Amino acid sequence: MSAADAADAPFGTTAGVPNGVLTAASTRGGWAWVAVRLAPAALLDEHRGYADVPEARRLAEAVHGESAWLQSLLTPGAGLRFELRVRNDPPSGLLHAALLGQVRAADEHAAVRAALALRDRLAYTPRHVRAEAVTDTAEVRHWLAPLTPHPQGLAELRKPLAHAPCTRNDTGRAVSFAVSPLAAGARSWEPVWAELGRLAFPALFGVCLEPYAPGEDVRAAFGALAQEYAHLSVPGPVRPTWNAPAPPDAFAGRAVVAARDAMVRYAGPAFRARASLAGAGPLPPGLAEQIAAAAGGAVVRRPPVEEAGPAWANIAGLNRNWLDATYGQGAPARSLNPVERLLADLLDVSEAATALRLPYEAAGHQPLFATPERVPDPRAGHGMAAGRRAGPYGEDPGAPRFDV
Repeated sequence: MSAADAADAPFGTTAGVPNGVLTAASTRGGWAWVAVRLAPAALLDEHRGYADVPEARRLAEAVHGESAWLQSLLTPGAGLRFELRVRNDPPSGLLHAALLGQVRAADEHAAVRAALALRDRLAYTPRHVRAEAVTDTAEVRHWLAPLTPHPQGLAELRKPLAHAPCTRNDTGRAVSFAVSPLAAGARSWEPVWAELGRLAFPALFGVCLEPYAPGEDVRAAFGALAQEYAHLSVPGPVRPTWNAPAPPDAFAGRAVVAARDAMVRYAGPAFRARASLAGAGPLPPGLAEQIAAAAGGAVVRRPPVEEAGPAWANIAGLNRNWLDATYGQGAPARSLNPVERLLADLLDVSEAATALRLPYEAAGHQPLFATPERVPDPRAGHGMAAGRRAGPYGEDPGAPRFDV
């Protein structure tokens, strides 16, 4: 089953499906979508676990908790993906946040069962985040597609992908690639969220993650790629015409470093990722770039006209179909092979925790997120329950750890 099948399958509900689960079916199986509303549970410096702790450390401990939470969701092969989505509310200037989940299974009923289990797991967030399952199917549908994008209102954030024509012909490679990882760190997202909240038109930002585990064949392909670039980075076979070895490919030295890093970084379970920004109006200059910087040095790519529709379909369906012109970052069309596309998608847990930041707020700072105590979301039902203690998945993944 492909994400394209899900995009083609009509949304709907099936008799007996619990409210709050959006479903779709095709000849290749069933899909189900769920949602969990999020809001800051308490101001970071008012939370009892963060008392008398400097702001930088409070943020670092929050990121530590989110990393543990992401690790708990890293279950490859389960046919699921999830997305943190933040959207603005122009009348109030506040933001609404949710975790959206998509599950695909052999049939629609199996997808519903798996989606409900995923919703429970998504709702078990770190302590500084308040979560509540969405039980209104119409609200789930609205979270998936809350706006109509403007032609200049789409942007994708990607890991940096450098490329250059290969100057050697002894491996058959036409273009060489080097994918750089995101720079992990506990950066503040408050300036980014503030800018998103100031927009005069509806907009959203989402980071979609799909657990992935490379098999032996994929790990072998990573190794083969590194070996190829190592070969190209040194003098090659003697060329009869000049009676001298072919010179090293100038770009291969950079590419082999990136490939060897990827061999280690992505040897175990990781996430395939998509990060998207969409607005009902033209995106203001610098907004996407500001988000990309907060996300660890991502690059901004704006889909060309022919990929605008598929880009929005990825957002509205929680999909991650490949957009060659957008994701290729200027490389010749269809020049990335499947292994290189995979490397362009992958994030380890530290990268994912940098790009996906759950809602938080600090005392004395600008209020950013809608809460039941401020401006309730009119689609959010009766409001959100108070924070939870440790649940069925073990100790709270967001429990602060302090060495002193």
